[in-house]
Amino acid sequence: MNCTVRFAVLFSTVCGALAWVPASAQSYPSRPGRILVGTPTGGPVDILARGTVHVLGQVFAQPFVVENRVGADSMIAGEACARSAPDGHVLCAIDSLGVALNPVIRAKMAYDPYRELSPIVHYGYIGSAFLVHPSVQANSMRELIELAKANPGSITFGSWGIASGPNLYIEWFKNAKSIVFHNITYKAASQAYPAMLAGEVQVAFYSAGAAAGAVRAGKAKALAVTLSRRSSHLPDVPTWVEAGLDIGLVTSVGLYAPAGTPQEIIQRLNREIANGLVNNQDMRKKFITSQGLEVDPPAGGSPEEFAAAMIVERDKWANVVKVAKLKIE
Repeated sequence: MNCTVRFAVLFSTVCGALAWVPASAQSYPSRPGRILVGTPTGGPVDILARGTVHVLGQVFAQPFVVENRVGADSMIAGEACARSAPDGHVLCAIDSLGVALNPVIRAKMAYDPYRELSPIVHYGYIGSAFLVHPSVQANSMRELIELAKANPGSITFGSWGIASGPNLYIEWFKNAKSIVFHNITYKAASQAYPAMLAGEVQVAFYSAGAAAGAVRAGKAKALAVTLSRRSSHLPDVPTWVEAGLDIGLVTSVGLYAPAGTPQEIIQRLNREIANGLVNNQDMRKKFITSQGLEVDPPAGGSPEEFAAAMIVERDKWANVVKVAKLKIE
């Protein structure tokens, strides 16, 4: 039977209500598998992938390994995944900056994540915090904005490239609110955040979970978190809405397979990872919430719910990119 169903303009076309099961799905996995990660070893996405291979190795009695292919805002890992055989043996863990932001901020890409990757499972959201050095005379976002208005270009904000969250916020403030921050660029968030702690820059944007210790120790002040609810890591810090912001971008993380992977394999992977990792309290604490993620819907939900959420995220990023007037040629 040949039939096509699209799940709310789902990234790839899948076949539903099948009367037969492909042989590849019946024998899956037939060999060791890999999860490609576009970020360095030790980061949140890498740790999530390592929790995933642990679960899959136990369930399938076949080894799965993490392979870090760092660079180009996760496009190296994403393209390698998209070009792999659609049999479930090569998967990729990528955040929404790599999937939802890249297509709307770049003039061209070597592949289309929404057509060439199939969502498997959503892990959760990385709530980021607006952080300032203790020396900054601002204890709220309103006070920081007033300070920046009164002193255009004098408040330093650490970013790490055109496609970084901080750079989007800096350009959005400039074009939407006529508020000018002095953009200081670094190679990665792992450099911009320590620079703020050291007083090299005054403002930084970093995972609320990772920054919570420094905030509690008085080494930084958290003015807002980019989540729809308060962060479990910084419960006393207001959300972006409570802080009076018009913009709140949240980074999510998920697992994908090459487009065309049999739906039976997608559903099996979803079920095993949801049960063994996302919805398993011990594993969740070890591999997910320890990395600063909040497990909110559609985390641990169906592939269809994940796909629909990513379409919403893409549209949010597109609106911000348009206002910020940013484009990578």
